[in-house]
Amino acid sequence: MPFTEHQVSKQYNPFRINVGFIIHEAPGYTRDFEFSFPFLDLSEEFQAKDFTGTATFSRTQGGLLVEAQLSATIATNCVRCLAATLTEVSSDFTELYAFDKRTETESGLFVPESGIIDLEPLVHDYLLLDIPKIPLCKENCAGLCPVCGENRNTTECDCEVGPIDPRFSQLKDLLDE
Repeated sequence: MPFTEHQVSKQYNPFRINVGFIIHEAPGYTRDFEFSFPFLDLSEEFQAKDFTGTATFSRTQGGLLVEAQLSATIATNCVRCLAATLTEVSSDFTELYAFDKRTETESGLFVPESGIIDLEPLVHDYLLLDIPKIPLCKENCAGLCPVCGENRNTTECDCEVGPIDPRFSQLKDLLDE
């Protein structure tokens, strides 16, 4: 479900941060970068609304440590009724941008020679990973009718659900508990 209001243009990347000056500071130096966008395109299929976040860069012996706290509203679909819904997502991550191979971490991130770090791929991936696996439009969503497919939240149908296959009856007992 794409948002229709004004969005941050893909040509302007708000996550490209010039950290060149931090490289020349003493270990222990930190600097916060704040983000706040009403709408943000993170990819063609992934838009965020009310995006806010902070990225704290700390100068260490081995590189630049970034600690980020992000939150946004993401367009998803309810897994029960398939209706478009908005889901609150928050994500925290810590990554090290190494100065050289000796301090490289599993993520393989390095401080570029230009001194400009692009956090967009990390922001995209971490928010995507923190979207709930089972997004719901509301906690008591009634879902779709298994017979006619009507949304039970908006329509009452007269469909009769047949008897449960005896091979699956024990599964129903688990739901009743």
